[in-house]
Amino acid sequence: MQKNRFFIYLGIAVLIAVAGVAVNNKTTLGSFLGATNSIDAPTIDIEYSNLPQVFSSSRMVNELPADANVVLRFYNFNSGEREWEKSYIIRKGEAKEEYNTDTDMIVFMHSKYLGPLNNKNFCLIIKEAQKNGDFGYESKVSDARLLWKYKSMIKYRECFGF
Repeated sequence: MQKNRFFIYLGIAVLIAVAGVAVNNKTTLGSFLGATNSIDAPTIDIEYSNLPQVFSSSRMVNELPADANVVLRFYNFNSGEREWEKSYIIRKGEAKEEYNTDTDMIVFMHSKYLGPLNNKNFCLIIKEAQKNGDFGYESKVSDARLLWKYKSMIKYRECFGF
């Protein structure tokens, strides 16, 4: 049980790294954009059209391991079944719309959270998605390998209240 919980934390830390926001430990999009604190940061709504740019510029994506390879996928249930909408591959300093199954981890989230998502409420929205079962991850890589590779990203788990 404790081992599973730790790896859930790891998955969440990777998503935080992807998003570039950790509000609860004062690593905010404001500092990520070059502002001195979150008060100085403009509110940036995150949408499919600007997601690659926002993520590519983020401090946390730039702090990913050099060989990081994570996919972020959004889905909906408009037809009653899961329908994939957009997928983004995230690497150190780079995010682009693409889907690749040869990755360390696939992080997925319901697209209904994208509309209200911005740099000021990112952590709250992710916590809500997680609480509602609309956020998850899967990996073909062993947990030990993921843990070792992404160990530096654990510091960002605060965004999810862990």
